[in-house]
Amino acid sequence: MSCISQPVPLVLASGSSIRAQMLKAVGLQFSVVPSAVDETVLKKQMQGQPIAQQALTLAREKCVSVAKAYPDHLTLGADQICELEGQIFDKPITRQSAIDQLTQLSGRTHLQHSAVCLAKGEQVIWQSVAQAKLTMRSLSADEISAYIKEDQPLQSCGSYRLEGMGRHLFARIEGDHDVIKGLPLTEVLLKLYEYGAVILH
Repeated sequence: MSCISQPVPLVLASGSSIRAQMLKAVGLQFSVVPSAVDETVLKKQMQGQPIAQQALTLAREKCVSVAKAYPDHLTLGADQICELEGQIFDKPITRQSAIDQLTQLSGRTHLQHSAVCLAKGEQVIWQSVAQAKLTMRSLSADEISAYIKEDQPLQSCGSYRLEGMGRHLFARIEGDHDVIKGLPLTEVLLKLYEYGAVILH
């Protein structure tokens, strides 16, 4: 028997398995409806904008594109961008791209920008973006290859999974680990309580 109830149903406008796992871990029930927003087109339009703003725009567009079909629900959208000194790292998709990304990040400090948006119908009721700063150890080619083989981080922003073996790659981590995983969960829960969408009893 759950100690929480949800008077307002929740929709997650993301196909991210990590975000879904994070919400399930705190007892939330929700529907998963991935957004069909073309990120490639949006990213081209936003070139030159501050990276935190780009993440926020992507989260908002994903959220609203799904929310309009669920007027009686709260819809949660999110986006994450990995940045190294102004350079954006997309999900690597291929093993070689992951090797290239980790080689560039090795021994350096980068940022993870994690944006979130909450909408009721088509109305955005809250949006936020948070950052975490991560410094990677100086990694050898063998270490990078071994890590990628073990964790298969090809769908992960920055080519690592902090919730997996990725913790072995770092010398210093500053910021909320939930932000690094792609969802500022404490902030999200607070807003759900403020809007009466979650009740603890």
